[in-house]
Amino acid sequence: MDMLSTPPDMPPSGLKGPLRNALGLKEVEAKAVLREIAGSHVAMEDKEFSDCRYISSKTAGVSFRLKPPGADGKVDIVFLYNHGADGFSGYAAGPLPAGLDWGNTSRDVVKRLGEPSDKFGGGKMPTGIAYETLGLDVNFQNCSWDDATNPIKFLSVYEALDQAAGLCTKCAKQATFRCSVCKCANYCSSACQQNDWPRHKEACRSLAGLDTPSTTGTTAREASRERSEGAEIGPVSLDSMD
Repeated sequence: MDMLSTPPDMPPSGLKGPLRNALGLKEVEAKAVLREIAGSHVAMEDKEFSDCRYISSKTAGVSFRLKPPGADGKVDIVFLYNHGADGFSGYAAGPLPAGLDWGNTSRDVVKRLGEPSDKFGGGKMPTGIAYETLGLDVNFQNCSWDDATNPIKFLSVYEALDQAAGLCTKCAKQATFRCSVCKCANYCSSACQQNDWPRHKEACRSLAGLDTPSTTGTTAREASRERSEGAEIGPVSLDSMD
């Protein structure tokens, strides 16, 4: 799978230190982690909504989202806050995911992690970028995409998506189409499909069964010649994944 390159020395993503096993914890376990970070008498905020629940410690710089909101809820997102963001102290109980630092700007993040799989915000909303195969969203303080020195406000950490789980074969953005011939390669757009075609075309023939010679009336030599001289498949059309 072709992916946008990232620096070879980039540390693996994920939660480390006291939060290393936070995803999947239930309420009692999540609160125990907050006490481990900020002390046994740490103040916690508990907010419940129709579809989820948040348990937060501003002193620890951490908030957990649990779904569903009731007794069976488990942590599915961990939020780590920079100092001063929404009244939180800066999270400092362990290293940040993917080797990031609270002093990093938007330019630093992209330089370190490569192009994101998704972008959100802008206009009147603070900007943010997603690295879904790392299980990481980076949320910035300011609203302009032109601000290359936009500071990190907070990080959202969740279960990383498998690279084969509905992501574009070329750029790793969320895919909405698949190759109409082999049905195996996923793409976010026709542009990515066309850019990936020089690499994908041989695999496409094989995956679609177009390289399988007939077992009747065809020698191995003839089959080989047919494969090398056969009609070329163009950059093919795309089927919706809906």
